[in-house]
This record gives sequence, structure tokens and C-alpha cells, in this order.
Amino acid sequence: MKKTKELDELKELARLATCEALKGYVAVPDEWEKNLTLGTFFDNEHRIFELYVASEEPEGAIVISSARVNRLTKSVHVTVSNLAKKIPPPEII
Repeated sequence: MKKTKELDELKELARLATCEALKGYVAVPDEWEKNLTLGTFFDNEHRIFELYVASEEPEGAIVISSARVNRLTKSVHVTVSNLAKKIPPPEII
């Protein structure tokens, strides 16, 4: 039961960090939304939460973000891919 609680806590940290990171990118296209999937991977002391668009063939999946959470320190690093960065509005002088 403790593992489940820990995984839920790390998943929430990943979710919050991913939401913050995605603010700097254009929205996920509507046609991708229906197939959004969250994958969870284990890499020693890290838990990796990957948001991707599922496909019939695994090699056709489109990764949107990968959040690497250290289970000991609770630090999170998010990488966003396959989305364009938002263009900031021009500065008003």
C-alpha cells in the first residue's frame, strides 16, 4: 500500500510540473486529445511519467512530455516535445 501512495504522490508532482511546462507551448491538437495516454516507467530512484498520443503501432506513438521525478528528493524535470513553443507577445515600450 505504501508504494501506491508514493506513486500517487510522485504522479501528482509530475502532473503539476507538466501542466506548468505546457503553458509555454501551443495546445495539444484536438485530434490527439482522444488518444492521450499516461505511461509510467521506473528507472532506479526515478519515476518517469510520459504523456503521449497512443497509436495502433507502438512506434507511431507521439510523445508530448516526459516528467522525471526523483522519488527520494521529489525533484521534477519535464521535457516537452512535438509541440511548438508559444510566441510571446511583443513588449510594449
